[in-house]
Parts: sequence; C-alpha cells; structure tokens
Amino acid sequence: MGRREEWLRIGAAVLVLAVLAFLFLRDQAAERAAQVDEPVPTSTELPEAPADPEGSEAPTTAPETIPSPPEGLDELVCEQFLRPVELRVLSFNTHRSTGTINAVAEEILELDPDVVLLQEVDRRMVRSGAVDQAEVLADAVGMDGAFSANLARGSGQYGTLILSRFDIVQQGRVSLVRSARSEARGLQWVTIEVSGQAVRVYNTHLDATHPAVRLAQARQVAGIIAADRVPTILGGDLNAWPASAVVGAIASQLTDTWTATGQGRPATSRGGRKIDYLFVRGLRPLLSQVAASGASDHHRLWADVRLRTPDTCD
Repeated sequence: MGRREEWLRIGAAVLVLAVLAFLFLRDQAAERAAQVDEPVPTSTELPEAPADPEGSEAPTTAPETIPSPPEGLDELVCEQFLRPVELRVLSFNTHRSTGTINAVAEEILELDPDVVLLQEVDRRMVRSGAVDQAEVLADAVGMDGAFSANLARGSGQYGTLILSRFDIVQQGRVSLVRSARSEARGLQWVTIEVSGQAVRVYNTHLDATHPAVRLAQARQVAGIIAADRVPTILGGDLNAWPASAVVGAIASQLTDTWTATGQGRPATSRGGRKIDYLFVRGLRPLLSQVAASGASDHHRLWADVRLRTPDTCD
C-alpha cells in the first residue's frame, strides 16, 4: 500500500468518527432540551402518590422490637452470682517503709493479695522524706486505697492504710480509748463490694506500751464488731500474745484465721512473737501462713478466705 492510500484510509476513519461523535452529541442535546421543556409544578403541595392498584394501605414502619433474653439466662446469671468467692487478705506492719517503699510494694505483690491491711504508714512525714507513702503504695500495687491518720506532725500524718482490688465504697475511723500518756490509736474501716455483697474491713494497731489501755481498746473494738452484721475482716498489729485477754476479746466476736487454718511458723515479729492477726466473720478461713519480710521488722501474715454467698439471687 502506497503512502497516498494510507493517508486516504486514515482520513476516512477520522471522518467516520467525527460523524458518529456529532450524532451522539446531538442526541444528548435533544434529551436535555426535552427535560427543560417539562412544565414545573407551581403548587407548593406535594404530588399525590399513585394509587395502589389493589387498594391496599401504604406500608408503615414496623416498631422496633427488643429481643428477649435466651431461655435459662436468669438461671445462669444466678448460678454465677451464688458461686463462692475466694479472697486473699494480708496484714503487714511496714515499719514506716524504712526498708524502702519499693521493697514493701514488692513484698505485697509477691503474695498477690486482694485486700491489704498496713500499719505504720507515713504520709508526708519529715522523718520519712515527706513522701505520701499511702499514695505511692496504692499506685505501686494498682489497688484502691484508703488512709486513716492516728497522729499528725505538722503537715505530716501517721496511721494505717487499707488497699483493695475491689472498689472502696465507704470509709471511716473510730478513735480508740487512750490514757494521757499513751499514743493515739484508731480503728480504721472501709466497705468494699465483692460479688454484689458488702464486706466490712477493719484495720487497727493497738497500744504497744500500756497493757491496760491495750485491753480497753480491744474490748472497744469487740463492741463495735458485735454491732456490725455484714461479712467482716479485721486485721492488724495487736501487740498481744495469742492467749492474751486482748486477743480473746476480739476472738469472742470473730474467728482467728490462724487458729482455724494456720500452717508453719506463727511468729510475725523479729523477736519470735505472734502479735499480728487476721480475723473473719461471714467468711470461711481456708489457709493462713506467715511470709518472712526483709523490708520491715514484722513478717507478713496472710490468709485465704471464702465469702459465703446468699441463699438466693434475691
């Protein structure tokens, strides 16, 4: 094929494409013109919907329905609610964290407790570096905390601390009896909610140098406990032997977890004495032991207990 014939064929193809394009654009222009020519309704009323050929009413929106819970769900929830809950409780005199707060926190975490009762806790006291030990310890172990002051020195305080994996919903303190020469002491308490039940937790540190005052404080504590009817945990440094009248007064209202389930060496002080205790009521003791401490002059006393569940889901 010569060059001339090749150009003729190219020209013919271009001409055909041009004609087709012209016809297409003309048809599009005609359709747009037809749409513009349609009359525009002047009334502001909406046009009536076409009648249903069968005369049926217009469909309406069905009301939203909430699915019913699966059959037997109530029974399953009730079964879980009534299942006993086991707790680990720790009582620990920290000796103002003289072995460093980090060491105390590590020794708490080592036992993986659910409720912790600490005695001899400083809060912004100059003697311990003006550190808020209560806040630091609560953050370090990741628990809810409640501090109760027995002494105040300037802007600092000294007292007891309760830590809990469960939310602390109430808290308070009762001042214990004292003499003119004895140190101020208190009975700290909180309410926690465990599996839908209120559990009262008491923490105390009785007088260390005056036996008569200590006994009076123990009897006061026993009277307070006697009037409290919810499941109860009480722990702390009682500064008294197991066979003493001090321990006997509190044991008249509560069960000593060590007497019920203690295993191993009972001594909680470096001097070989047992002066720290954990008592319960409305909870069943399962096991109690003493774990040695290198951070304090007291060892750690812990107990596993089981919370008794209600008879019905009501």
